[in-house]
Amino acid sequence: MKKKSIPTLFSPALLRLLGAAAIGFACMGAAHAQAPTILDELTIATLTPLEKDMLLNDLFNDLNKDDDDQQAHVWDNGSDKSHLVTVTYNFSNSGLTEHSLKAHACRDLKFIVTAGGKTQDLSRRTCTQDSGRWDVQGKDAAPVAYPPFLSDITVATLNAKEKQALIDAAENVLRDNAEGVASHWSNQGLGNPVPLKVSLAPSNTGAKPGSYHTCRDLTMTLEGKGGKQTLQRRSCENRTHTFDIVPGHEKG
Repeated sequence: MKKKSIPTLFSPALLRLLGAAAIGFACMGAAHAQAPTILDELTIATLTPLEKDMLLNDLFNDLNKDDDDQQAHVWDNGSDKSHLVTVTYNFSNSGLTEHSLKAHACRDLKFIVTAGGKTQDLSRRTCTQDSGRWDVQGKDAAPVAYPPFLSDITVATLNAKEKQALIDAAENVLRDNAEGVASHWSNQGLGNPVPLKVSLAPSNTGAKPGSYHTCRDLTMTLEGKGGKQTLQRRSCENRTHTFDIVPGHEKG
């Protein structure tokens, strides 16, 4: 293998933005490996899975650390002449964009592949994903869509006061309770003569991909006139540091 480059410092603002990107790459895992990458568009040559991983790893590192318009990086698969694949790439026009309420780095990537006397141009604009990877490594999977927080309760019918009180209780549990420690809630005094008891416990605490925001599973077990029901929601902190169990819910 060989690769030539002139190491330079990236612009400080963009470097700070990308500081956590290496974590995203380290956590790619088998699920991410199946996402189509820039190399799945390659038609003039075939690279082994190991060669693809090595090239994408080098590309990821260089996208994060190198400045624009530097001498091109040259990568090859170290094969003999008949199976030699050479890739030349460099970057330009770096900038920041915002989507999904997050700042993302974008760069123009010039990416030329040569093999068997043929050349293929795979150049394009590339941007970071929420996971910290670049979309040339494979775009992030679509986020899991959960039902609205109280939408599928079947053992009881909640009035407005009950709904608000249960939402507040759930957020307190997500914010304050230790892993696996349950809190108990009831609708007593909230204007509903039909009793309802609810147990709420957090679990599976972790970081939201590409951010420092906390995510937790909330297990909610309800006992009411209609019987017993268990529901689970994945909830993450939002920009106001409240949990997004209900869109727009911001507890003061």
